[in-house]
Amino acid sequence: MQCIILFYRPIIFLCFLTLTIVSCKDNKWQAIYQGEDTLTFKHYLGIPDSSIMIEGLKKDSLGNYIQGLGYKDPLKVFSIETLENENVIRISGQIIGGLILKDSISDYHLKLKFKWGDLKWGWMEGRPKDGGILYHQGKVRHELQIHEGDVGSYWAKNVILDIPARFTNQIPEPIQIARPFLQSQVSTLKDTMLIYDKDMPTHHFEGKNEWQIVIANPYNERPHGEWNELEVICWKNHAVHLINGKINMILLNSYFRNNGELKPLISGRLTLQSEGAELFFKDIMIRNLDKTPKVLSPFLP
Repeated sequence: MQCIILFYRPIIFLCFLTLTIVSCKDNKWQAIYQGEDTLTFKHYLGIPDSSIMIEGLKKDSLGNYIQGLGYKDPLKVFSIETLENENVIRISGQIIGGLILKDSISDYHLKLKFKWGDLKWGWMEGRPKDGGILYHQGKVRHELQIHEGDVGSYWAKNVILDIPARFTNQIPEPIQIARPFLQSQVSTLKDTMLIYDKDMPTHHFEGKNEWQIVIANPYNERPHGEWNELEVICWKNHAVHLINGKINMILLNSYFRNNGELKPLISGRLTLQSEGAELFFKDIMIRNLDKTPKVLSPFLP
């Protein structure tokens, strides 16, 4: 749900012998991670919970850490593990942070598989397991929420955009359970909230500095222990979330303010979040798009 973005520096990578910060101009599926036994992605980690022992990290007089880990990962929050006879990415969730899959990318279709692990850290006790996919991440970002029982919902701040949605007072149980833990920080977790509805007019977000939340619809998460396929389709400043083949969120006309200037939100980092629970990822694939995806055509002029 929430993620403090720290310790970023750009990554330039080689693609067909041409330096670029956008992936190769090829619309065939390309593997980002497909069972390699070495983790090569950059990461960042924030300030650990005070219950975690990390030698040499500064604390205040109350015993709370006062600095984040940045690029260091002494507890192996991000690792490769063999699961069901294949290598997968494990995110332990022990410290808030992110695994950066791409430094800057636009106009793409991402698909990956994830499933929950059994581990949830003490500071998350009583709450559903949590994680997320951050995309177009920079000064602002979008999030496909990976929240136990609530996969595919949208969370962001300071983003101007439109989402087909309606208000509902039928708040899903995972959000009701999480709300008491987050209410002091997330004022938009209320008894009435927005839920995605493709048949409704768009709700316009003005880009306020508060959590802009839209509940996914329909939920399509598989039972605990089973793999789920997640997809994000990004075209220009529009995006689609799909969970196990079903669309449950569409974002349109995304903009952000940069030094007073309105700019379309069309690119940025692609990151998997660490947020207090164990997650596994595999079969991470991406392809470039060179024309409007069919799923977005009905919503665009």
